[in-house]
Amino acid sequence: MIFMMLAAVAAATVQRADMATVEFDPRRMTQSAIREHNTGLDRKDPNYIRCVREDETGSLVKKSVSCRTNAQWDASFKDGNQNAHDTYEAMRAKTMNGN
Repeated sequence: MIFMMLAAVAAATVQRADMATVEFDPRRMTQSAIREHNTGLDRKDPNYIRCVREDETGSLVKKSVSCRTNAQWDASFKDGNQNAHDTYEAMRAKTMNGN
């Protein structure tokens, strides 16, 4: 009896954990779905979806919209900074060895 209760609790915990780790793609969501998702979330929540509108290069009218979660924006920011830092260090090492 106790074993069955423990198994049921464990199964419910696994279901909740699976629901928490469900990945969704904000780029494929509609604006209304994004608004619905964001209701009740703090703007600083890692799962809050932010959309950024950027001008297209070479066009006066065309805009592109990029929607990501805060966690995805942070990861992209860190990755970009790391790439820039690595490039800087590689170039600095080449100029030091070239003199």
